[in-house]
Amino acid sequence: MNVLDKSAIFNCTSCGVCAAVCNKTAISMQLNDDGFYRPNIDSELCNDCGLCTTVCYKFSNDIRMSTPNDLLDKPLYSAWSNDDDLIKVTTSGGIGDLLAHELLKEGYKVVGVVYNENEIRAEHRIADSEDDLTLFRGSKYIQSYTFNAFKDVIENCRKEKYAVFGTPCQIFALCKMAEKRKVRDNFFFVDFCCHGCPSINAWEKYQYHLKEITGIDHFDSIVFRSKAMGWGSYYIVEAKSNGKPTYISKKTGNEFYELFFSDQILNESCSDCRVRSTLEYTDIRMGDFWGRKFLDNQRGVSAVSLATERGKWLFERIKNTITYSLCSYEDLHPNQSWGKKYEVNPKARKLVLSSLSSPQENIEMAIKVLRKQQGIKTAVIRTLKDFLSLFPQGFTIYMKKLVYKIRK
Repeated sequence: MNVLDKSAIFNCTSCGVCAAVCNKTAISMQLNDDGFYRPNIDSELCNDCGLCTTVCYKFSNDIRMSTPNDLLDKPLYSAWSNDDDLIKVTTSGGIGDLLAHELLKEGYKVVGVVYNENEIRAEHRIADSEDDLTLFRGSKYIQSYTFNAFKDVIENCRKEKYAVFGTPCQIFALCKMAEKRKVRDNFFFVDFCCHGCPSINAWEKYQYHLKEITGIDHFDSIVFRSKAMGWGSYYIVEAKSNGKPTYISKKTGNEFYELFFSDQILNESCSDCRVRSTLEYTDIRMGDFWGRKFLDNQRGVSAVSLATERGKWLFERIKNTITYSLCSYEDLHPNQSWGKKYEVNPKARKLVLSSLSSPQENIEMAIKVLRKQQGIKTAVIRTLKDFLSLFPQGFTIYMKKLVYKIRK
């Protein structure tokens, strides 16, 4: 058995860099039955050179981890754009958009994620104009298809400069490639505080569900986390070509997010991912600044970790367009995935993924399967959230403050 076959079976991150780096085009990324991209090897083309394993998370025995002392030299800022219009169309504080535009001015081709409604998937693309950058706005809560963009990046990285936005595992693999080829200086990396990538089957089922209840066959745009009801609310807004919302999901009981945050349908490698808990492979890490510090903010606040001198340089370039303040990692990490391992129930995971892959079952059936496997504690928490959603948002914020006060 080829080594990458083993990687595909045992906990592959599905970042796709192994396929993009292969000189023989022997590896393709294909969706498996559970809804995750996996590398598939053409044994006729593969010459067992092992190049793919040099960038693979599963074959890295020397992952550099950030210690508390390391973080002292990697400042964390809370920040948001001073442009109200930009704040409205971005997921948190609009900092990613500002960074992308600045990097483009500096001669980088910017690699980010768009949502392709025709393929019902997120995918990485390369932008070399300001108009293209608008497609990168907003979080996409599904795994991106990376092969085409990453292949171009790897083939041309000796003569072009690339700014790549991606998940920690994607950036880790590209960084390993760049270091091996001694072209790290041609890259600027921005990764994200990442909860994990859910099965694409869940998103496809949810899309089908939305089209049934709205009677709309095609959505021209998707907003995965709209601020229509304020920052911090997990609403999904679907919009047609006129730009007006045609559907806003309910505040609680959203089928897609219930599955996502159950942690039972994430890619296997997401449950104990190490690279989401290190800043040693990126220049900047961004995320939402959740927690008590910004509970009263309904516009959106970005968390911005400056991991390298290059990251600090870029942040200086946008400082006159933002509001920012220096913060502590103690305010950020408890509300993000840093250092966390998810509790996965193998039986529940298998049953829910099976339901999602079945053509005969819809997403509501998958929810029933999930809830049947969960304990009383989860059911009580879900009921409390449903109850709180009946009250005005101000009351919800008050209750959150009370919880934080009790914990303290």
